[in-house]
Amino acid sequence: MSSPQQQFFFLGATGYIGSQFLESAKRDAALYSKLKEFTVVALVRDPESTKAKQLLEVWPGIVLIKGTLDDLSIIKEQSRKSALTFNAANSDHEPSIQAIVTGLQKRSADHPNGPKPLYIHISGLAILSDNSRGEKVSADRLVQHSDTTFKLEDFPLTNPHHGPDRIIHSAAAQKENPIRAISVYPGVIYGVGDGIAPDAPLLRIYGSLFVQVGVAGTWGEGHNALSVVHIKDVGTAFVKIFKLALEAKVKDVDYFITDDKAEPLVLKRFAEETAKTLHAHGLLKDPEHKPFPEAVTNNFGEFGWSAFAGNWLGVSDHLKAEGWEPIETGKLPFWESLPLEAERFVETYKASSA
Repeated sequence: MSSPQQQFFFLGATGYIGSQFLESAKRDAALYSKLKEFTVVALVRDPESTKAKQLLEVWPGIVLIKGTLDDLSIIKEQSRKSALTFNAANSDHEPSIQAIVTGLQKRSADHPNGPKPLYIHISGLAILSDNSRGEKVSADRLVQHSDTTFKLEDFPLTNPHHGPDRIIHSAAAQKENPIRAISVYPGVIYGVGDGIAPDAPLLRIYGSLFVQVGVAGTWGEGHNALSVVHIKDVGTAFVKIFKLALEAKVKDVDYFITDDKAEPLVLKRFAEETAKTLHAHGLLKDPEHKPFPEAVTNNFGEFGWSAFAGNWLGVSDHLKAEGWEPIETGKLPFWESLPLEAERFVETYKASSA
């Protein structure tokens, strides 16, 4: 039986990325064997839910703790008990992120001569937003940022994820009660995964918004481009990141997860293509793309413009240097996957509305 020092606290284990990671980890014999040395403790809303029961089947022996991201005392307590914490739940929920960091720092104080506790956090590539407000940017001015030169302080404080990431980066830099922290920045994740929650949030968020407001819209003209990566490649990327982190043979770094060779997602085209499917199924009267009216964009404030109307393009140089390749992204590019995912969204949307 694992000792308390070998607890792995997992937030978001039943989600799109979290459940894919578990499936990918099971396929890697070395990582699976290593993770089996840990008692895995997962925070779940309802231990009796269908997803929670599926989680018990996916990872036998996992311990389910009832709670949400607002249960800060539980999060702090479990982080304090854990040698490893993985947050795949919410990139921007600052109170829970601070609770994780506080718990890990207390663990470090409890075991001053032991190994530093490790925190792996999923952020997002929108941190790179150039805030172009959906306008066309010439190719010579578009920047593909490498994670080897990435510095959080180089980007505006108002960019998505900046506040939570500052908490994590600051904690990793502290000498007193030190912790290890790795932030991971995926591009737009697409594709049908192998996990408990197989569908990407992209269509659920945008498709629902299009139907709700009756417009397949964008912030501004929607000419901004975003890096993409298939969910199964995200799974193998996290396998690589975990193995490197647990072996502790290389310096902890931040990682981008993208395919810089793949055709990026351009929001205008995405809205146009999605509108065709929604219109064909009677969910959208007008199949034409239009910029969202202010009545829509004002609901999201400047965050919406930064997150949804800027270019954010990244290169996964750290992972590529370690041999990782985005194989599935090459097999099924975003624009080929989109019609399939749009049909799945329609089916799910209609079933939930029935």
